Amino acid sequence: MKKEINSNVGPIVNAGGLLAFFLTISFSLVLSGCEHQSAADNAPEVGKTKVESDETKIDKVNGQSIIIVAPETEKALNLKVAKVQMRTVDFAVKTTGEVQANANLTTHVNTPVSGRVTEIFVRVGDVVKQGQHLMQMHSQDIEQAEADLLQNASQVRADLKRDLLQIDGDITQGQAQLGLSQSTYMRVKGLLDEKIASRADYEAAKTQYDKDKISLDALHTKRQATVALSNERMTMLTEPVKQKLRLLGTSDKQIEEVIRTGEINPVVPIVSPETGIVTERFVNVGELADPTKPMFTIADFTSVWLKADVYEKDISKVKCGQPIELDVDSFPGEKFSGRLNYVADSVNQDTRTLMVRAEVPNPGNKLKPKMFARMRIFVGNTHVLTIDKNAVQDADDDKVVYVPMGGGRYREQKVKLGGESGNLDEVLSGVKNGEPVVVNGSFELRSESLKQSN
Repeated sequence: MKKEINSNVGPIVNAGGLLAFFLTISFSLVLSGCEHQSAADNAPEVGKTKVESDETKIDKVNGQSIIIVAPETEKALNLKVAKVQMRTVDFAVKTTGEVQANANLTTHVNTPVSGRVTEIFVRVGDVVKQGQHLMQMHSQDIEQAEADLLQNASQVRADLKRDLLQIDGDITQGQAQLGLSQSTYMRVKGLLDEKIASRADYEAAKTQYDKDKISLDALHTKRQATVALSNERMTMLTEPVKQKLRLLGTSDKQIEEVIRTGEINPVVPIVSPETGIVTERFVNVGELADPTKPMFTIADFTSVWLKADVYEKDISKVKCGQPIELDVDSFPGEKFSGRLNYVADSVNQDTRTLMVRAEVPNPGNKLKPKMFARMRIFVGNTHVLTIDKNAVQDADDDKVVYVPMGGGRYREQKVKLGGESGNLDEVLSGVKNGEPVVVNGSFELRSESLKQSN
């Protein structure tokens, strides 16, 4: 009986020990989880004051980023510094501008007379030569002026014809009378020589002959005077009308053709005043055109203008005649040169900038109006605070450099730049003369700054 009891107790004791073992394990796991949770709660929050990595970290001091670089990383980046210095350099003012057509080589074509467009010979983009026909139109003003011209000329010619007809009749009669009196004179002279006619008869015949001769000469003189007077009258009546036609754009050749043929030609040809490209057309066939509105714009793009704004700080440096250089995105790596030909007299009160303009030769018509361009104005030797271009990095809309602080610490410093000269930029603010900045490795520092900030 005792034996059976002992045999039953053994399994119970073994079960109790196993339960205690599992309870101990569970308690340990709970304590472990609490410890991990507590450690997580006590860990610094990322992004509050600093971001750390195995090699680089960034501190924020008064809103400025301080990049702390591990010695191994600093050595690997091969960082080198150079001082910001005052230098006398061949300076260039940098600005941006817009390409525009050269107004001195741009012509707006107008009609000198009102009329209806009947035909157009060119399209926008066509290259035209000086004197080339652009269009033609029908003008009632020219039609009326030509009709008046022909009427006046016809009236003068009719009057001349009538007067000459009368004079020529008188001349014919005078010639017959002169012939008769000459025959009588010669006959009486012969009789006088033979002592048959008296001296009185001879004198009478000679007097009549001379009289008839004078009368005929007078008729010829009258005829010449009548023609001359008619010519003067023709000029007096037609010249004002011709002048009106000239003002309406009719050439002398066309006017003489109208007079010669007696036919009215109201067609007005409009020709190009210069060689260039048709950049605008404002009329269509059938429309009424008048002198107050341009019909075409002809532009010569062998040279263009570049208009730009210079900041107030650089106004004292720029003047007419200074060489400039520009580049556009359409032709990367290609430089275009020119000179300033205009500097405005006043500053724009809204932008506080001064408008300047350069004339730029345009071989091949590569530069087009409305193109955006970057311009450098070479203003000559200037004593300014300069920094190596390699030290400057882009930070969104700002420019930054990295100033060494010792112990692997580099301050990210915003700077404001001005002009440029070769591999140097003008420093307007941010760093001082003699202050060191990183020139080799600044790009890598900027990359580390961006990486740690993300």
